[in-house]
Order: sequence, then structure tokens, then C-alpha cells
Amino acid sequence: MKAGIYRGLKDVRVEELPLPKIGPRDVLLRNLMGGICGTDINIVKAGTEMGIRFGKEFGHELFGEVVEVGSEVKDVQVGMRVGVNPITGKRAGRYYSLEIGGFSQYVAIEDAALNYNLYEFSEGVRAEEAVLMEPMSVGFHGAFSTNPQPHENIVVLGAGPIGLSAAAGLIGEGIKNVAVVDIDDWRLAKAEELGARTLNTSKDDLAAKLIEYFGAAECYGRQVPNVDAFIDAAGAQPLFLQAFQLAKPNARFAIIAVYKQPVPISFADVMSREVKIIGASGYSHEDIAKVVDHIEKKKTPIATIVTHRYSLDELPGAFETAIAAKETIKVVVDLTK
Repeated sequence: MKAGIYRGLKDVRVEELPLPKIGPRDVLLRNLMGGICGTDINIVKAGTEMGIRFGKEFGHELFGEVVEVGSEVKDVQVGMRVGVNPITGKRAGRYYSLEIGGFSQYVAIEDAALNYNLYEFSEGVRAEEAVLMEPMSVGFHGAFSTNPQPHENIVVLGAGPIGLSAAAGLIGEGIKNVAVVDIDDWRLAKAEELGARTLNTSKDDLAAKLIEYFGAAECYGRQVPNVDAFIDAAGAQPLFLQAFQLAKPNARFAIIAVYKQPVPISFADVMSREVKIIGASGYSHEDIAKVVDHIEKKKTPIATIVTHRYSLDELPGAFETAIAAKETIKVVVDLTK
């Protein structure tokens, strides 16, 4: 089979490997589509082994078809179309989950079971929708870690794949007062397609626009936006600090973004306004199940975030596009071509 291999700094190749062999508790998938994650991009850009070792298969967003089933597997049949939880897809667990083989033509899923590491999709779901299961689960988990309520006002910082997934998850679960903040009108147009209000901080004042959208709340004698929760998928220190200064009493912050540097915040402000700051990493089975339901029922047009498609042989070019990040959100690799 052909497989995407990570070789180092901006060095991604397609190489020939033996077909994986499965044991009695495993299944073999023919991979139909893989997605390039921001984590993949950052590792390839940096040329590090922080999550993917040199010379290894990689990619962890994948959707495939079951082609072989081990003798002890109970609830999976040949022909099933499935998304994969990479954290539980191999016995090695989360530590090597980025190496599961999302850019390989065939992938062995170990200890295979439905609603554990495999999630079934119907024939009515397109590959470019189903391949979003994993990244959308990250955004969904982050958004709902703040326990948002239907009547609340929620702001998502960042209109990348995870921020847009968070916004879509909120809207799909009936939370309609959602705004997405970014500095790129092209990306913000995608947020509007999903049903969110938008705010470009290169053009609009953050506080004034959020008050226009959601009204004002009082915070120690000054007016601040009536925002109940901020979902940080941007990882931009100045934007976070600006939002933090605008937080009303009892506002919640979920941090999904990966920050490369410390962020200086005032614990006096955390204490006096009783602000809640929550870290959100990965997802649970419950998150994935909600996302599968979202995709199956087409609660939002989430596939609008898929902006570029490449064949497996074009994988190096796919990474060049993803790294350049010009009018790009989610780059996917079609392994059927």
C-alpha cells in the first residue's frame, strides 16, 4: 500500500509499505479520506518529533470502510463506513495517536468496537463530512466544557477548523446566540454559513460590537459585553487578554487553543469577578456521539470548512497548501484517487 510518511522539517513523502496484518480483535480499514490537522501542520513546520516520530505513518483524522474483521470482533461488519477515534484506535493509546495512519491506504484498528474506536456513518453522509468527526469533536468538547445554556451568549475566538467546529456544535445543539471573532473576512464568511454572527477585530472594536450583539452587563461600575462564555480556539495572546478584560462576573473561558508561550493574567481579576478558566483537550465518547448525530442530521453545513482536496500522491503539496494557510481552513486527502 501507499502511505504518508513524516521524514522531518517540511518533509512529507508517500512511500510503499506492506499491508497491515490484523489480529483476532482488530479490523482492517480501507481509508477513504484523511484530514490535515493543525497539530500535523505545526509538527511538520517545526521538524520536531513532538507527537510524530521521524519515519512513521501519520495523520489522525480519517474515515474509511471496513474490509476485514478479526474473528473475535463482535459488532463490526465488512462494508461498514466508519470514522475513527485515534486515541482508542491503537493499544498504544493517546501517546501515539497522531501516528494512526490517516494518510495510509489501509489502517489496522486494534481492539475494534463500535462506539469505542469506530463510529458508523450512513450512506447519506459524504466522506468530506464524515472525515470531520474527529476535529469537530475537539471543538465540540471545548465549547461544551463551559456548560452553555440555550439562552446564553457565547463567543468563539478564532475561525479556524476548531473554532468553526465549536461554533457549529453550539448552533447545532440549539444555542443560537453565537459570535465568532477573527481578523480574516474570508474565514468569517464560513462562520456566517454555519449560522454565527461575526466580528472582525481588524475593523471593529471588540467591546462595542459584542455589546451591539448581546447587550451590556455591569462590572464594578463599567459596562462590559453580556457574554456568558468565551471559547478560545485562536491561541492569540492579545485577543485572549482583550476578551479577558471584557469578561463580566462569572464568565467562563474554555481554552482549546495550543499556546506556545505563557499568558499573563491577573488572579485578582479572576478572584474578584469569579471568572472560570477551563482547559479542554481531546473529547469523550459522548462528544463524538453528539458530533456523529450532528453530521448525520446535517444540523449545520459543517463541510463548508473543507476548502482543499488532494490525492494521496499529492500529499506533499497538500501540506504546502495547509502550511501557507491562504484562504485555507481544512485540507483533506482523498485516498480513493
